[in-house]
Amino acid sequence: MYIDEQLNNLIDEAILIAGSQRKLAGLLDMEQANLAKIKKGERPANWRVRGKLRAILGEDPAQAFMAAMAEDLEASENTDEKKAADGFKAMLAAFAGGQEKSPTEQVDGAQSWRKRRDSNPR
Repeated sequence: MYIDEQLNNLIDEAILIAGSQRKLAGLLDMEQANLAKIKKGERPANWRVRGKLRAILGEDPAQAFMAAMAEDLEASENTDEKKAADGFKAMLAAFAGGQEKSPTEQVDGAQSWRKRRDSNPR
């Protein structure tokens, strides 16, 4: 889970993007008072809040939420939850370079199919 300094940095950066703490609270679907308590360390930030903060900062939403869930699961004492965290980490590592590219790419303004290696050549 995030230590307070890391979480506060996320919140501060998201406030800059949103324009104010009140606007950020609106984007997070929470009361401003609750966001202030999270920032002060008086209230925990669950994986949904941390995922939304990361998404506001421009991270891919799927990766943002998976990373936040993995953090929570990793902190658990339950072995099954720790295994799930390892699975999330493996998935995140597979997409570390960014989102998977679409089957088509723009080449000189025209659409072309990417070359695909097929396990069953024809």
